[in-house]
Amino acid sequence: INVANFHFSEMSAEEINSPMKKLAFRNADLTDESFNELLKLLRYTPELLQAEFDDCALDGVGDFQPSESDIVRELGKVETLIIRRLHIPRFYSFNDLRSVYSLLEKVKRITVENSKVFLVPCEFSQRLRSLEFLDLSENLMVEEYLRNSACEGAWPSLQTLILSQNYLKSIERTGEILLTLKNLTDLDISRNSFRPMPDTCRWPPKMRFLNLSSTGIWAVKMCIPQTLEVLDVSNNNLDSFSLFLPRLRELYISRNKLKTLPDGSLFPVLLVMKIRENALSTFSKDQLGSFPKLETLEAGDNHFVCSCELLSFTLGQPALSQVLPDWPDSYLCNSPPRLRGQRVQEARPSVLECHQALLVSGVCCALLLLILLIAGLCHHFHGLWYLRMMW
Repeated sequence: INVANFHFSEMSAEEINSPMKKLAFRNADLTDESFNELLKLLRYTPELLQAEFDDCALDGVGDFQPSESDIVRELGKVETLIIRRLHIPRFYSFNDLRSVYSLLEKVKRITVENSKVFLVPCEFSQRLRSLEFLDLSENLMVEEYLRNSACEGAWPSLQTLILSQNYLKSIERTGEILLTLKNLTDLDISRNSFRPMPDTCRWPPKMRFLNLSSTGIWAVKMCIPQTLEVLDVSNNNLDSFSLFLPRLRELYISRNKLKTLPDGSLFPVLLVMKIRENALSTFSKDQLGSFPKLETLEAGDNHFVCSCELLSFTLGQPALSQVLPDWPDSYLCNSPPRLRGQRVQEARPSVLECHQALLVSGVCCALLLLILLIAGLCHHFHGLWYLRMMW
């Protein structure tokens, strides 16, 4: 819909008392003037909680001028604002939204996704006192401007910050910049192209969740905060994981290059681990037993060698599906060649493959008995005398 020339028809607020809780605009064309008019709708929607703008176009420079009385009266109960793929033709002339700072002071959740955001002015961040959730994924944020956005006193109530797929380069600088966010617990900085991880970093003191998936990292070091309860390092280039994380409860490490399960003693309270699509060849009862509290393990789509040890372990554990939610369909043999493509659950090795030592011992014993028998018969029937005579 094109609401570029929209003008709201005034009416008595008592005439309409809508129970609407969500108002969404999709593929709508807006201007600065029509946005001011749309704000008047809030007078007639006292129960509105969420406003959403998807794939909209704003032909303006952010010159919003709601009256002071409108700001106080029209804010209402709106707690969530979602903006996705907003197109602003005059983007580089856009204002700093100073005119609507106070309009958003009580908003708790803001998402501005894929809309070319490169800066949230410090003063604006400081005015967002109630903000608990902020999603700025798929934008143009870099460390220099993030430092201005997360200035001292910015987002004092913020708990969750999503900066996925921006232009961040340094994990160390990002953590240091966010030290001003004293209540931050969840941080998503996935799909950024980070340089190699340093040995040490500083992070907000209450960090519990960190998403570093799809960042191209080759190793994890002590830079990872020890306070974490959930860590996602999926889709990277890790070939080992040997970091002690005493509080970690969930580890997501799929789509890497690990050849063995990490040592369970590094994660004394780990409950969930997803390690799909790595280079695992096997796992054993001892390896699983090293995780004292593990409840869920997803290890499918790896290159399993269907050895006798692995197959005997899986056959002896009929309750594997309780720990492996993707069992048995995602567990296929990669070798030996005759079992390739078969499910591990259904693969059956040959006696020769699994009992080689026993078979060799049996053959040796049989040969020894045969030699002894021949020697005894030769002695009983004077075989040596006959051999000498024949010679």
